[in-house]
Amino acid sequence: MPHIIEITAPPLPQYIISGSTHMSYGGKHLSRKNIGVFDLLVVSQGCLYVGEEKQNYEVSAGHALILRPDCYHYGFSGCKEDTVHHWLHFQIPGTWCVIDQTEYCKQHSDPEGEDTAYMSLHPFTTTPFTLAVPQFTLLPQLQKVTDTIDELTEMNRASHHSSVRLKQQALFQEVIGLLAASLETSAPSPGSVCAEKAASYLREHYREPFSAKRLGESINFHPVYIARCMQKVFGCSPAAYMLLIRIEHSKLLLVQTDMPVERIAEEVGFNHAAYFTACFTKQEGLSHASFASILPGIGSPDPCYS
Repeated sequence: MPHIIEITAPPLPQYIISGSTHMSYGGKHLSRKNIGVFDLLVVSQGCLYVGEEKQNYEVSAGHALILRPDCYHYGFSGCKEDTVHHWLHFQIPGTWCVIDQTEYCKQHSDPEGEDTAYMSLHPFTTTPFTLAVPQFTLLPQLQKVTDTIDELTEMNRASHHSSVRLKQQALFQEVIGLLAASLETSAPSPGSVCAEKAASYLREHYREPFSAKRLGESINFHPVYIARCMQKVFGCSPAAYMLLIRIEHSKLLLVQTDMPVERIAEEVGFNHAAYFTACFTKQEGLSHASFASILPGIGSPDPCYS
């Protein structure tokens, strides 16, 4: 049964070392247990016969297999022809899990089953996201993958330089991206597409007065459907999302400029400085007195709003 390795990032997977191996007729993959690192195998010629626990894989040319760090691996048969494979060891500093590929595809093709836990509510806040890579797959871009691994291997000679290690880590993320790209079922659902289009529009027009009708006309979705999709994906209404964007932009202006609060409020789309103050203090969990002590001259919160 095929599996998916689902990675929570950041932190991103880290490259350790790589190389390539030529095996003649009868050659076998080493038997190892709990090696502590992931082992990516990419076959460019011939076929490797590799097992993990009780699952055997025939890794023929064009295929990739990721061996897990916590399992027993073995060669269950010798090569029947000259075989060339590229290998790469990497580590996942964060959390990861293995799930059934059929179940993964079902979850990610169902609009009602979207995972919203990692969607960022704040446009300037770093939040975790998931990377899904197949444990065993046919690579659509075999040559690009092997060329990238070869480049990583060549750079090992100078890996004592920090700048080279940094380039290797960046290049390795391309390998992860190419592996993830082999999952054709990862296309976003219609609901998430609608939510992302709405969020993009709101991020671009946050200075303007909010209009559900204008938002719907701009992205060609009904306002009620947009609201439902944004609630599902971002956990808030379009108006609330725009308010959050305004607050985040105001934070930058507060720390990067010496503009008065009235000007900042105007710059981020508020018609009344007092309402801006009320929204800011509520969103950031501050008392009005605390905010006023930092920026004197602010009036009392006013129920009027833009």
